[in-house]
Amino acid sequence: MFWDRIGLKTDGKEKFRRNYGSCVLVSLIVGLITGTGGTVSIERWLEDTTFALWFLIPGAVVILVQILVFSVLEMGACRFYVENRDYQAGVSKILFGFQSGHYGNVVLVMFLRSLFTFLWTLLLIVPGIVKSYEYRMVPYILAEQPDISSTDAFAISKEMMMGQKLEAFGLDLSFIGWWIGSAFTCGLLGIFWASPYQAATNAELYAALRDDWIKRHSGQEN
Repeated sequence: MFWDRIGLKTDGKEKFRRNYGSCVLVSLIVGLITGTGGTVSIERWLEDTTFALWFLIPGAVVILVQILVFSVLEMGACRFYVENRDYQAGVSKILFGFQSGHYGNVVLVMFLRSLFTFLWTLLLIVPGIVKSYEYRMVPYILAEQPDISSTDAFAISKEMMMGQKLEAFGLDLSFIGWWIGSAFTCGLLGIFWASPYQAATNAELYAALRDDWIKRHSGQEN
């Protein structure tokens, strides 16, 4: 499948600007819960074996909160950006995982994604990076079908990303200038532009790969 990087970024920027305030707030929340702003992700906690014994209990609490709350909010942000493609979605969409009626399944699938990525990273850094791209669409798939099994979610994400990992990596690299600018503005450019812009573009990528996957599986591929 061929997709146009510039086209995705143009569409993402348009939909982000159309609902600017909500996009900034959602991306700020996600940024705080996935490693920036002082919050540590589950992978980082699992990899850190040097913290002292008296930090084990607080560390366990943080990991538990990450699994039960933060990962669900991360999936909710994917739901927000997917819906924001069609209309000005509300910030409350970030709570979708708690309101879907499938909270337990959301927690399980998101936890397995983090766990599998961490285990692959233990082998070597490169396999971990490859698998992170292979699992990239899992939160989006879950956002549209919160009752999907972990087996199906990972299988579909793998199919969607087959032959697309290098291109997706290139898409990520195309934002590097914005993030360099963010560093020079003490993170302000990232908060108010780069992060929501990239998140909106990632939702466009998911939609393109999803539509292609549906066509291929419905026998409508040209």
